[in-house]
Amino acid sequence: MKAGVLLAVLLMAGAAYGMELSMQVQPEQPRAFQPFFTQNQPAKVVIEVRDASGRLVRDVWLDVRVEHVKGTFSGRLLHTGFPYLEGKEVLGGRFFSRDGRLELSYVFPIRGSYRVEVTASAGEERVSREFTVKVREQGYEVRNAVLLVLLMLGFGTALGVIFGRACVRVRR
Repeated sequence: MKAGVLLAVLLMAGAAYGMELSMQVQPEQPRAFQPFFTQNQPAKVVIEVRDASGRLVRDVWLDVRVEHVKGTFSGRLLHTGFPYLEGKEVLGGRFFSRDGRLELSYVFPIRGSYRVEVTASAGEERVSREFTVKVREQGYEVRNAVLLVLLMLGFGTALGVIFGRACVRVRR
């Protein structure tokens, strides 16, 4: 009887030893939230805690912290336009999972890189890992920005030609 209990304790300790964290995000590069866009799709974030044998760890606490990384989008030239959120924590919490798997649906507020820090605790075992999620701008926003730049370039060129010809006529 004692040998069986000792073997069970050793097996449980061996299963908890060497926990591994993994995270998947669908879609792989989610898009940022747009306030007047009715088709904002949340990203599905799945965090799994597995033991050394590859099985999901049962009864695990997950501490999750999501922070926007400041200055990673395009440097100083193009920033996100929301300095209040740049470099700040946008989500944090402690979650309990019976089966070692946590699924979250989340709409990332602004474009750029996000650092996701996850700490898993099961009994005395604890493991931490950091992940990075890159969030893109909505496709129509990029299209509209390119069209605006092209329109301004065309307008500026047309005005330059008109005023240039007028200046040449005045000098003659």
